[in-house]
Amino acid sequence: MSPVGEKIKKANGNHKRHVKPEHAAKSEHSGKPGPDAKDEPVAEPGCNVNDGHAVPPEESARTVPDDRLFGWVRVTAFFLVLIAVGSLATAVSLHIANSSSENGGAALQRQEVQTRAQAASWVAQQVNRDDVVSCDQPMCTALRADGFPAGKLLVLEQTSDPPVTSAVVVVTAAVRSMFGSSIDAAWAPDVLTTIGSGAAEITIRLIAPHGALAYQSALQAGVAGRKQYGTALLNNNQIVLSQAAQNQLAAGQVDPRLVLAIASLASDQPLDVARFENIGPGVSADLPLRFADLTVNDNAAHMSSWAYMSAMQTYLSSQSSQLGPVNGQQALSGGQHIFRVEFAAPSPLGSISTPVSP
Repeated sequence: MSPVGEKIKKANGNHKRHVKPEHAAKSEHSGKPGPDAKDEPVAEPGCNVNDGHAVPPEESARTVPDDRLFGWVRVTAFFLVLIAVGSLATAVSLHIANSSSENGGAALQRQEVQTRAQAASWVAQQVNRDDVVSCDQPMCTALRADGFPAGKLLVLEQTSDPPVTSAVVVVTAAVRSMFGSSIDAAWAPDVLTTIGSGAAEITIRLIAPHGALAYQSALQAGVAGRKQYGTALLNNNQIVLSQAAQNQLAAGQVDPRLVLAIASLASDQPLDVARFENIGPGVSADLPLRFADLTVNDNAAHMSSWAYMSAMQTYLSSQSSQLGPVNGQQALSGGQHIFRVEFAAPSPLGSISTPVSP
């Protein structure tokens, strides 16, 4: 073989040693992994790898927009939940408020009914049944039920004039809404008693038929006459007066009818007067005192306590037509038996014509 042929043959042999078959090349690339190798997926051309699965290009392109859309959905759902919770809380609050309002309204109605019944009982017991009493419709109904004469009740309505033709007015919330503060300041300045409290409060007031100024003038003018009557009792040897009772008589604070009644009782039996007072909370301080508590002086009378009180009761009954309605009853005061002499409201503002014997 020529030298040229040998070179060609050697070149072909070297080429065969360095060029591997196709299957051998694939085996080196995708053969068994070594001990430190990880299983990595082999991506086909034009595909993305996601969690070991081939993801088509169009799905990969949608991944980012879908994530953003899911985020907005979560935010919207969160705010919808907040709105729902807020609406529920508002509904619960309104329900509780309405329930409280309804319960409060029912409680106020019960309180008004109770207070009205108490006021009707007080008027029926304490106010002269020959005098006219003004009241709203429910109050007048309660008064009739308690025995006050229907013919002596003046029903007040929204169109009514001030009740100047009556002697007493029962001021409820309804009456106050009709006349406002003028019922107190201008037409009924003095309080006989106050019953209840708050929105259900009722005041029973004396009417000033010629206005508050004329009423106050007449009341003050009557003080001089009441002082004169009081002096007559202070000088009566048949009557023993506590220091408080002496002070009240000297100041002209005692109802002249009461002074006359005690003077008449003392002409028949010796008396001990413990105190003079008015009945009812909230009564005005300038009103004459309508009742007296007499302690039992049975030793001086030389008779039993029962006979002593019975004699006074009989005597008072005989004087009722002359002095007006009067009530005498036995009672306990501070653990002591007393005999209470009490005249109905309203008291006369000035003197009365019946003479007082010293």
